[in-house]
Amino acid sequence: MENERYVLLPATDNSCAEIILSKVTDTKIKVCPLQKISFTPDPNEIQLYCENKGESIAFQTDGLSVKNGLDMFMAVKWYARQQLDNPKMLIMHYRS
Repeated sequence: MENERYVLLPATDNSCAEIILSKVTDTKIKVCPLQKISFTPDPNEIQLYCENKGESIAFQTDGLSVKNGLDMFMAVKWYARQQLDNPKMLIMHYRS
């Protein structure tokens, strides 16, 4: 099942609120609620942005590789469904 593919880890520093970890690819994605955390995009990483009930969230890879980029979209979809109860959340490559 897809929900068993990912696990949510606590943040290890103040750069994010939590981390999505893919148990299959070891992809790490930082979850950054923009109203709570100061976020500066890293040009060497991939970012995706979402709006959830009026809250802006940035997602950023941690240690970019080809497999990270391929797994990132599915990980954000999993997070939206499992953690935010918002399976129809719009996922964007830019911040609106």
